[in-house]
Amino acid sequence: MDLKKLSNSVVFCSLLVLLASCSYAILSTIVTLAVMNGFGIPVVLVGKFFYGWIILLLLVGLVWFIYQRKQPKAQSSTLPLWKRVVSLIITGIVMALVTVCYFLSLGYLPISLAVVLLFQYSWIGVVIESVTRRKLPSRNQVIACLVIVVGTILAGGIIGSGLSLAEMNPAGIVLGLLAAFFYALFVYLSGRVSPELPPMNRSFFIATAGMAFVLLFVGTVYGGSSVIEGITNVNALAYSIPLGLFGIAIPIFFLAVGAPKVSTGMATILNSAELPVEVLAAAVIILEPVAALRWVGVIIILLGIALPYILERRITSGLEK
Repeated sequence: MDLKKLSNSVVFCSLLVLLASCSYAILSTIVTLAVMNGFGIPVVLVGKFFYGWIILLLLVGLVWFIYQRKQPKAQSSTLPLWKRVVSLIITGIVMALVTVCYFLSLGYLPISLAVVLLFQYSWIGVVIESVTRRKLPSRNQVIACLVIVVGTILAGGIIGSGLSLAEMNPAGIVLGLLAAFFYALFVYLSGRVSPELPPMNRSFFIATAGMAFVLLFVGTVYGGSSVIEGITNVNALAYSIPLGLFGIAIPIFFLAVGAPKVSTGMATILNSAELPVEVLAAAVIILEPVAALRWVGVIIILLGIALPYILERRITSGLEK
């Protein structure tokens, strides 16, 4: 099997982006279990980023040890070294801000509303791509985004939840939308920043910047004791290690490989698979009851993800005829 040819395949890279979103999806279930067992959000946040960084460090070391004689040289870049370093640091901080803003929004909003706000990244990513490319989104992307937004509202459980205006805290709404914006921006940067670097190295640099930002943020806002507890609490490892693996190591690496070959708009649409997997994980792992309307939303989201590919295939088939 030609790994180089496979890594350049749009279908394979799209699959990696999809798997990255599925990896993110089980995080809320793990966080729920951690909080139910008495661990605070700051401790969970530190554990996720610190142990995710450790896992990536071990993977980088393993890859270097196995392939040290076969390691391909990094492609040359026209950007100076300091600009590449700064761009990787910014990408890591943006990744960290997704989690920080989302976790903070949960302090102001019901989970169902916070989830719906976060998943607005599907259309925000299309807007970012349109602005940066100075080109209007395709009709297929617009249709897919509209379908996904409808599915998200249903799958998020916001309908029938009895949500009142009093629960729609302005600060929480702003934080939720910021989390969505930063997520879409992270997907965009994952496909654009230092693509000449090997994906594993790029993933490690991004994770390092993200971890440093989170440690600084938690230490400043919640105190150094929360940072120390997040790193040293042995009982929290049952949650910190899975969070680090599925929330840092796997998605960052998969996006580093897949995102450069997939447009930002399509990448954020593919990432919408996170919510269906999240609903399924909650139902299976913590036995959360899921209303029929939410399953309808899940089906609609999956349809929205597949729609651009179905429509594109129809157009291609029509041209071939």
